[in-house]
Amino acid sequence: MKPKRVAAAAFLGAAVLGGVAYAFLRGDVAAAHPAPPHAPVAPEPPASPPPIDASRIQTGRLSFSRMPEEVTGALEVHSAEIVKTAEALATKQARIVGTCAPGSAIRVVGEDGSVVCQKLPRGVVSVSALNGLPRVATTTTAQQSVPGGVGRYQSGGEDDFLVVPVTLPDGAIVTGFSYVFWDAAAKVDGGAYLYRSDDTAMAAVATEGANEEVRIVSTEEIQARRVDNSAYAYFVYMQMSAQAGQNLMPIAASVAYRLP
Repeated sequence: MKPKRVAAAAFLGAAVLGGVAYAFLRGDVAAAHPAPPHAPVAPEPPASPPPIDASRIQTGRLSFSRMPEEVTGALEVHSAEIVKTAEALATKQARIVGTCAPGSAIRVVGEDGSVVCQKLPRGVVSVSALNGLPRVATTTTAQQSVPGGVGRYQSGGEDDFLVVPVTLPDGAIVTGFSYVFWDAAAKVDGGAYLYRSDDTAMAAVATEGANEEVRIVSTEEIQARRVDNSAYAYFVYMQMSAQAGQNLMPIAASVAYRLP
């Protein structure tokens, strides 16, 4: 064989062997360093529910299953509490709307707030001088506070009386009359009188002497004792004095009674 052909064959063989060796080495490198795996594919988001239109909300056709469990649970608990509250309110006593006349007290209260009254065997009805009006329209008065009481005295005009209506139980028997006053006037004494509207004087008490303290006088001497509201009204006269001024001040009066 000629030298040129031998050289060409040798070169070709070397190239083939080199290619095989390269392929072998490449396989080892690939085995030692494998290709990184592919990145995971992100899951597709769930399909959005259809929008809630206004008509479904207004008609109440909104599907209950669309709400989260936390919301449905809270609604169920709240609904149960509403039912319990309604049941509790149904058992409550209604507001009292009935009243009892003087000389009686509430005995029974009905579910609708009405009352059944029971007359008391004894009682006392009191009136305040603050609610009184002068007998003469031109008389002026003023309010005053003293240690132990609040009353009204005459500040101008001729000596006059305060007139205070008193409500007594019909059919009651008047047993006593009392008067609370302030009398620090050395020259003028005061008094109080229980009258019936036919100008009958039922009881009378008088103050005596001057003393800067609240005092009380009482009497059990009563005329026309039985109360008859169908024919008469009842009131108290409390004496005042423009001369004594705030040194003579009516405070209150009371009428004691018993039921027959």
